[in-house]
Amino acid sequence: MNTAEAPGQKGRTASIMVANHEVFADLPVYRESGGRLWIPLKESAGAMSLDLHNRGDRLALGNTDAAYWLKVNDSKAAAGERSISLPQAPKLFDGKPYVTTETLSALLATPVHWNEQSGQVTITPIDDRTRLALQQQAGMTLGHGQLRGLSLPADKDEIIQFAKKYIGTPYDFGSSSYSASHKFDCSSFVQHVYAHFGVDLPRTARDQAEVGQTIPQSQLQTGDLMFFYTPDRFETNRIVGHVGIYAGSGRMIQTYGDPGVVMSDFNDYWKGRFLLAKRVGG
Repeated sequence: MNTAEAPGQKGRTASIMVANHEVFADLPVYRESGGRLWIPLKESAGAMSLDLHNRGDRLALGNTDAAYWLKVNDSKAAAGERSISLPQAPKLFDGKPYVTTETLSALLATPVHWNEQSGQVTITPIDDRTRLALQQQAGMTLGHGQLRGLSLPADKDEIIQFAKKYIGTPYDFGSSSYSASHKFDCSSFVQHVYAHFGVDLPRTARDQAEVGQTIPQSQLQTGDLMFFYTPDRFETNRIVGHVGIYAGSGRMIQTYGDPGVVMSDFNDYWKGRFLLAKRVGG
């Protein structure tokens, strides 16, 4: 990936605002003569509590799995399994990936505005609860990635017993298939377990949250999918960033880092970040 010539004024800075809070100040930005602004991708993503990872020649954004994929000098990107055409391809300036405010808005599907007078880039928080509610009202409860070949066992404990075989399997953000990598991130683990029982789930936690029947926390049953947001500083920023499988008796099986796949208590830490649960396959 070659570093592009930086447009506009060198030494120009801006702050990033989310939900009326300043997250970053004095970030180096580049403004084109026509007014278009280029902002650093790492900090822009970080303002939304999304981590940036280099995966070969691609860039991945997400929490405990890769919710977005993009590539320097390529206007093609992806949000989960959805293809996106970016207004401007990301570029490297001073060895770091930059995007325009228009590109960031298209990628995250949320408004991003530049106020030249105040020197502020304002990003509207992403709220998956609102997005999912609107889709459900429109009859889109299955969302992206249909359920095919359902054959879940009548005894859902079989799901957990199968999942337990992978306890200790290493975690890897944006991991490839288990057969190729022998690693999981949060959603590839869930996808792998459910595939064993004939359920074809989407690849990312955000897309998995769009399938099946929404279940309140009080009605959780063994085998239900549990979705969480990643802790951040903005209560309104409710992005689905993690998924696990409810194992019954107040426990769940999941992976999000070292030491890999683990059994965890559904304790106050996780309850404070719980967004919703889904039941798939009956």
